Amino acid sequence: MSLDISYGDNPPINPWRRLHDPWACRCERGRAMSDAAELQRLSRLVEMYRQQLTALGEQIERLSQASIEHQEVIQALESLDDESSPKIMIPLGSGTQLLVDQPNNPGVVVDIGSGIQAEKNVSEAIEILKKRVSDIEELISTLQTEFNDTELKVKDLAAKFTNDAEVLQAEEKEQPLEEEVEEPTPSKPIPKRRKRSASGELTLDD
Repeated sequence: MSLDISYGDNPPINPWRRLHDPWACRCERGRAMSDAAELQRLSRLVEMYRQQLTALGEQIERLSQASIEHQEVIQALESLDDESSPKIMIPLGSGTQLLVDQPNNPGVVVDIGSGIQAEKNVSEAIEILKKRVSDIEELISTLQTEFNDTELKVKDLAAKFTNDAEVLQAEEKEQPLEEEVEEPTPSKPIPKRRKRSASGELTLDD
């Protein structure tokens, strides 16, 4: 009895053929391997972008800390211009400040780049530090935008990875066992030989 099924003008299809068709089995296995390779590629991309997020986050944190330190120094320098106060507080870091007497016409040594330090008056030093803070904040904004874009990429890739993995698992559950089944070849019956009895009559050899 034939199990071929036809759909309209299309040629008949045997639903059991894929179970015994080595080519169909190889195609299915090839597609599964391709899907698995795509999942591995997505996994590597997610890991790469997560490492970028970690590096960007560390850079933003260091720059934010540098901005805070510069602002503390600016506040201390601005207090030098307040001649009404006999004392000033100089930040030492870690929330610690040094209380000293108000100096007269103090000079400020400022790093002006490339490891070069120069003595400036208070107002000049304040302007240099404010410009530096502005540059730091601008860089932080640029890095934060890149961080947000990278984070969005990670979320999209992670969602795609999860969805593709679920689809692949569902397909594997729905597919029947696709093994190449080799049907046994029926053995040919061995013809019975005739032999002669003691009386000379022909008999069948059981």
